[in-house]
Amino acid sequence: MIRRFLHSVIDWCFKYSLHISSVAIIILSVIDISNINDWKRSFWGLTDVPLGKILYYPSVIGAVVFGLVGLSNSKNITDLENDNKEKGNKIIDLESALNDSIKEMNELFNSYLTLMIKNLNFGHTERISVYKVFENKFVLIGRASDNPILQRIGRSSYPIDEGFIGKGWAEGEFFVDNLADPSLRNGDTYYNHVNSICNIDRQVVREIKMKSRTYFVYRIKGYDNQPKAVLVIESINQNGFNKAEVVNKLAGVKQPLVMFIEKNNGVKLQPTNNLGLWIIYWI
Repeated sequence: MIRRFLHSVIDWCFKYSLHISSVAIIILSVIDISNINDWKRSFWGLTDVPLGKILYYPSVIGAVVFGLVGLSNSKNITDLENDNKEKGNKIIDLESALNDSIKEMNELFNSYLTLMIKNLNFGHTERISVYKVFENKFVLIGRASDNPILQRIGRSSYPIDEGFIGKGWAEGEFFVDNLADPSLRNGDTYYNHVNSICNIDRQVVREIKMKSRTYFVYRIKGYDNQPKAVLVIESINQNGFNKAEVVNKLAGVKQPLVMFIEKNNGVKLQPTNNLGLWIIYWI
């Protein structure tokens, strides 16, 4: 108990050392001005006790000692602040370099998908997307289309068991090329056709930006022969492409596609209110 109390007192003295030193200096000034240093008193049978000097010298020692301690603490705090600032700048530089690297990788992947678009002779009515599985959901990692409107990102993630993507993931592949015209009966005909294939909420279908009539979902395995992602090829046209022709052309680009998927860890950097940047893993 006493040890803890003494430890607390010592910590308090070190924390407020500059304040204690300032108080000691004020006491010294008061002593000098009032000539307390010359005070002598007699008590307890003792005569001419130099009371002033008893007050004066401890005040001098306290001012010097706590002043030096305070300056030392101040220097240490300044050094720590400078060190933290330097490390913070290094972290920002490293994260910026990482962000640039990730951005280049994503751009390279989308460029590769664009080459696939050209290889498949797709036009402005087709699109290729790649979704990787992360934390039991599909997350978009790449997309390409000759049509910039279709290339826009809608939902960035999907439930793993929902829609045609979930069906293709579960079954290995899924193909349909005769979905109803989404403009008929305010979209009801299209929804009923989609829902007859896989159970899906009407609102989800209503919010789909690209209501395609031809879908090909193909599950992709990684180097460990475990399912990792799905390739989604779609067209807004009925009979938009031939599945056999697509599969034949995909055979020659499967290995590079797997490589991109394996290397894409989806790290994304976003600024925070704190020093530097923080990392979000979104695959």
